[in-house]
Amino acid sequence: MAGKFPPLRNLRKTTVFAIVVFCTFFVHRFVAFFIDDDVNFSDSTDVELSPATSSVCRHIVNGEPFGTDSVFEENTRLYVFSVVTNSASYQEDSLVHIWYKGIDTIYAEPCNLTGDVCSSMLASDMVELGEWSVDLVAGRKLLASRQFRIVTPSR
Repeated sequence: MAGKFPPLRNLRKTTVFAIVVFCTFFVHRFVAFFIDDDVNFSDSTDVELSPATSSVCRHIVNGEPFGTDSVFEENTRLYVFSVVTNSASYQEDSLVHIWYKGIDTIYAEPCNLTGDVCSSMLASDMVELGEWSVDLVAGRKLLASRQFRIVTPSR
């Protein structure tokens, strides 16, 4: 017996072809990984999916929202509290809170920007029954939106 392995002539042509294709693919992927200049292993934490988060509340106490909810009573003064993660890239006068009742624009107010916090207030006499929303907008870019409802006061 010449060797421990059977002669290669006993292998089928399809088996040899499959082994060659597999090895070629493996070598190709290995070489492409090390030669490819577009491979980027940089930290992706600078990619911001949500530039701001907002909440509608009854008060702002010590720089934090208080009384956050999605249902409020009629004739209640409301505040919107937004945290803008990259506020340095926006000018203070470009950040605006726009209050909507249904599809009607009720009030638009420039934000009071303190650090990364942007807040504004809607007077109690403007708050009426219905479906409401408030958007944080920088120019033509929507940064955050929050929906809420105004109901009749429960006695």
